[in-house]
Amino acid sequence: MNTLPYLLTASLYLVLFYGCYWLLLRRNTFFGLNRAYLLASVALSLLLPLIELPSGTADAFPVGDLTLPTFVVSNGAANQSGMLTTTQWIWLLYGLGVLVMLVRLGLNLKSVFRLINRGSAEHTPTFILVRLPDDSSPSFSFGRYLVLNHTDSLTEPDALLRHEEAHIRQRHTADILFLELVQAALWFNPVVWLYKLALQEVHEFLADRTVLKMPQPDYPRQLVAYALNMPIAALTTPFVSKSTLKQRIIMLQKPASHRRALLGYALILPVAACLVMCTQSGQDQSQDAVVPVTEQAAARKAVKVDGEVFTVVQEQPGFPGGMKELGAYLSENLKYPAAAQKVKAEGRVFVSFIVTKTGEVTDVKLLKGIGFGTGEEAIRVVQNMPRWTPGTQNGKVVNVRYNLPINFTLEDKSDQAGLDKFERFIVNGKASTKEAVFTLSPNKIAKVNIDKDNKTIAITTK
Repeated sequence: MNTLPYLLTASLYLVLFYGCYWLLLRRNTFFGLNRAYLLASVALSLLLPLIELPSGTADAFPVGDLTLPTFVVSNGAANQSGMLTTTQWIWLLYGLGVLVMLVRLGLNLKSVFRLINRGSAEHTPTFILVRLPDDSSPSFSFGRYLVLNHTDSLTEPDALLRHEEAHIRQRHTADILFLELVQAALWFNPVVWLYKLALQEVHEFLADRTVLKMPQPDYPRQLVAYALNMPIAALTTPFVSKSTLKQRIIMLQKPASHRRALLGYALILPVAACLVMCTQSGQDQSQDAVVPVTEQAAARKAVKVDGEVFTVVQEQPGFPGGMKELGAYLSENLKYPAAAQKVKAEGRVFVSFIVTKTGEVTDVKLLKGIGFGTGEEAIRVVQNMPRWTPGTQNGKVVNVRYNLPINFTLEDKSDQAGLDKFERFIVNGKASTKEAVFTLSPNKIAKVNIDKDNKTIAITTK
C-alpha cells in the first residue's frame, strides 16, 4: 500500500475504533480493559491497513510469469519549470506538520526535565522522589519520577503518594509518549487527541482505584482542593487535572459494571473484521475487478471461441517474434495513466486473455491490478495485439487461456534497468548509427558503440 492511502486508512480505523469506545465502553468500570482497548486499537489501526487478504489470483496462474522491463514515466514539465506537483505539496505540508509535532514533543520533554532537575532527588525501590523548592507546580509523576512541590514535600500526603506511585508502577507515561508519537505521525487526525484524553482519564481511574483499596472517606475533597492548583506540562501525570475531576468523582461513587458489559469488548472483534473486509474490498474494487471492454474493442475483437479452452498445453501460444518482441510491443504502446502518476501508483497488473485456434486475442480481462487507470490501459494494449501463433495439444491447435503480468514502475531503480531498456532498443533494429547515447538518469548517460550487425561492442558511462 502507498503511504498516503495508508495514512488515510489508518485514520479511518482510529475514528471507527474510538467511536466504538465512546458508545460502548467509556462508562464501564473495567478500567484495565479500557486501557488495553485504547492502546490495542491504536496499534491495530496502524497495522490493519498493511494486511492484504490473499485473493489467490496470482497463485492460480498456469503459465510462467513474463517479467517485463520497467516502464519509465518522467514528469518533464514540472521539473523543467521548478514547480512542485500537487502530491509534492501534500507531502511538504505533511512533513512540516510532523516536524512541528516532534519539536513540540521535544520542548515539552525539555520543560519537564528542567522542572525535575530543579528539585532534590531521593531514590526509593519503586521510584525517584523529587522535592521541588517551591509551589510553582502541583505534584505529579513522570516516568519513574514522583515530583512533590514544596508544600506536599513537607506533609507527604499518603493518598497523593499512593496515587502517583500507581501511575509509575503501571507505566502510564509510556502510554502517553506512545500516543504523542502517533499524534506526530497523524497530526491531521483530531481523533488521536481524543484518544490521548480518554487514556489519561483511564489512567486517573486506575490510580484512584489503587488508592481506594484502603478506605479514604475524604479522598474526593482532596481532589477538589488540588483542582485549584496551576496546570503543568501535558506529558506529566498530576495528582488532579481539572478536565478529569468531575468524571473521577463520578467513577469513585459508581458501582462496578455488570459482567454483561464485557459483551461490548467482544463486539469489537467482528467490528474489526468488518473493517478489514471493507477496506480490503475497497482495494479489490480497483485492483481485481473485471474491466468492461469498450464497444469499439468488442466489435473489433468479437471472436467466437470454438471448442474447449485449455489452461495448460504442450506448446504455449507465442507472440510474433517471441518474448522480446512482446516486451518491445508493450513498451512502445503502454502509456502510464496520469491518475497513476499523480498518486505515484506502482505495481503489477495481471491480464488474462484467450488465444484462439486462429491466433486471435479475445476475452480480455483484468485479473488483478493497482487501479488508477492502469488496468484499463493494459487491457487496451492487449486488445490491440496482433495475431499470435496458437498453442497446440497433441499436435492440434487449441484455444488457450493466457495470463500476462505487466509491471508499472515510475522510475528505473538502477543503471542496469536503463541499459536493459537500451539493449531492447538495439535488438528491435532501431539503432541506425554506429554510436548512440542513452540517458540512464538526469546526471548519467551511456554511450554505446555497435557494429554493423547491431551487436553491442562497447558501453561507456559518464
